[in-house]
Amino acid sequence: MSIKEMWNYLLNKKWESDDVWMLILYVVIASCFVTPLLGVPIGIIAFLILNEDVLQK
Repeated sequence: MSIKEMWNYLLNKKWESDDVWMLILYVVIASCFVTPLLGVPIGIIAFLILNEDVLQK
């Protein structure tokens, strides 16, 4: 899956409050292990892989 496809998926997703909180949690956890600048994309990628199974589509 390309970055453009991931971006379109995130924009068109029907977001619920649980999804937003999980995404924020993944970004915060990723930012603890790497710099905050890298923590945001790593947290988003972790959210997509672990919760959305985007790579399996």
